[in-house]
Amino acid sequence: MATGLVTIRDVIRKVNRGCTRSVERAALTKVADSVAFVGLGPSSPNRASWIVGRIRGRLLDLERAAAESAADRAIRCWSRYIDEGLTPVELYRAHPHLILNDTPTDRATAQRQRVQSLMWAGGARGDKDSLPGVLKLAAELRTALSTDLPDGPRMDATTFGYEWERLSTAAPAGRDLLQVLARLAPGHPFPNSLLREAGDCLPGLAEVACASPTALRETCTALRTRGLLDIDGDRVSVPTTVAVHVRDQVTPKQDAHWTAAVLRFLTHALRPDTHHSDSWTEWESGHPHVLAVCRAAERHQVQLNDVAYLLDRASVYVREGVEDPDEATVLADRAVAIARAVQDRELIGDSLGNLALAHRAANRLADAVRTSTESLDQVAAAYGTDHETYAESLTVHANILAAAGRAADAGGAHEQAVGILRTLYETRATDHIRGLLLDALNDHAGHLLSGGTPTAAGRELLEEANELVRRGDYGWTQITMNLARACRAAGELTEARDYLESLREYCVKTKLSGSTTHVCAVVDLAEVYSDLGDPRAGPTLREAHRLDNALANALDRPLRHGRSR
Repeated sequence: MATGLVTIRDVIRKVNRGCTRSVERAALTKVADSVAFVGLGPSSPNRASWIVGRIRGRLLDLERAAAESAADRAIRCWSRYIDEGLTPVELYRAHPHLILNDTPTDRATAQRQRVQSLMWAGGARGDKDSLPGVLKLAAELRTALSTDLPDGPRMDATTFGYEWERLSTAAPAGRDLLQVLARLAPGHPFPNSLLREAGDCLPGLAEVACASPTALRETCTALRTRGLLDIDGDRVSVPTTVAVHVRDQVTPKQDAHWTAAVLRFLTHALRPDTHHSDSWTEWESGHPHVLAVCRAAERHQVQLNDVAYLLDRASVYVREGVEDPDEATVLADRAVAIARAVQDRELIGDSLGNLALAHRAANRLADAVRTSTESLDQVAAAYGTDHETYAESLTVHANILAAAGRAADAGGAHEQAVGILRTLYETRATDHIRGLLLDALNDHAGHLLSGGTPTAAGRELLEEANELVRRGDYGWTQITMNLARACRAAGELTEARDYLESLREYCVKTKLSGSTTHVCAVVDLAEVYSDLGDPRAGPTLREAHRLDNALANALDRPLRHGRSR
């Protein structure tokens, strides 16, 4: 047993002095190959780290229970020898009170012999008074090594404790980074790019780890080599068992603090414009983490305003990017409830508006109208009726009224929203107001075009919007689609073809490839080709069917009705 304990001391000594991972692994291999431990299973560094952690932990337990007898001093000597990674001479000089012989000596050889005699190690003749302690120690360590033996490469608590202790010298920032990553959704890798971009709002050494690509890469590599982190390209995740151990290292109060910090980090890391297709790739990765951290924050009752905000953004992503109105409704409903609890009128208005849109997407029109009306009242109370946020909510309300068959009310609401935003844009021509005005103009035009009224008014609104929008901006695809339809209604088929060809080209080159917008553009283009007698009509219609088949499979929904033309 003594020779095996020396190999454990060597591991701790090397690590405490900042050895490389390869040197540490070589020392661990000697532990696993020691005759004292060879009966514990296959020789491997992972098994060896379990042995080191198990022995060290049991020694510290025995030391805490030790008294001042010679037997107890032997136990305490072994504990200091292992825990601090000391040589016998270093132990004598650091803890002279543990040595039985009261006659001091400056000779290293004598110092070593006295320590080895007390510990019954190194070939020195053992001290008979300390023998009971050494025998007790051997029995306790054998018991510790014969129970709860880990099976396979899983990260048990003892192995984790060894690796966690080593991080204090091998990768100091790794502990705080693990506290962040352990609160994300297990089994869902998180993009390093988001850590680099928003890591400056993380607390402690986690900010240091994310300060540069090099620092983050080095920290993640150190964590991976210790089995504490999985790396998949530029994405990372903490194994489930490791995440549990990491969270167990802090008190409930500290757990709440870390949860609040990660929640705040996500509000900065993830784009807020989840209605825009450009954000969907980012949110596809971030969505499960938002749900996991929001659940934890609700449990701790921290940062509830941020919880409501993120759930609201998630509901929009699920509604628009995933096209799941039922899940979007659940998320929006949670956001509304939390916003009401914290009495935040702005959050209440925003989340009610998105809840109304989720109801509309699920064809629950009565619920949509009721919720949208309440949202409009909340926004008016929070901002006033001449504010851009009120105009934005008014546009949403108008669309819902139209879907519910209240065309006249919808038209009046659209006109009011456009009027407010035109006035604001004349005095404050920001990109934000321009975007809201584009939405209002396009939605009003779409309402007019769908109502069977003369297309001139709708066409004028679309032309105004087209002057303001830039290719690829949010809303550009729908404005272009509506312009093509207005041109077709006016008999301007060549202009309609040009708009649709431009839209199809954009979809193919962006994340909209294979989307509903892409399908609609190709279907309309096939019809325009047919009206023009263009031979591309047939191949284009077949392209539309291929896209629609792929979309139906991806969304697990019935196919559209076929086109006869």
